[in-house]
Amino acid sequence: MDKQKVDESQYIQQHLSNERTFLAWLRTGIAVVGIGFLAVTLHLNYGAQVSAITDTISLLMMGFSLIIGIAFLFTGVFSYFIKRKEINEETFRSSTAIIVFAAVTVSILILMLGAYFMLVLQT
Repeated sequence: MDKQKVDESQYIQQHLSNERTFLAWLRTGIAVVGIGFLAVTLHLNYGAQVSAITDTISLLMMGFSLIIGIAFLFTGVFSYFIKRKEINEETFRSSTAIIVFAAVTVSILILMLGAYFMLVLQT
């Protein structure tokens, strides 16, 4: 199959927006991992003596935030290249699944953090 050379300069604004979106995914992934590290650090410094349940929740938050942070990075990379191709082919469609994925995973992390703090504050 012969690929036609696409002049990307005709879509400069769209490609620059796509790059900014990728960087936002990258920042989001770093922030999610940071939330996990923060939770574990707070637990080790202040709540390690509370209960075995809080120990488990803090470790789950750390593991979940690492996995989700990496997933956000890969999602951003894959999304960038898919959108780049769609922009060049003029077939761009906005994402719904990626938005739902981000909202659900961050919500789960926030709920875990809330559950942890509720358990810590009860003792």
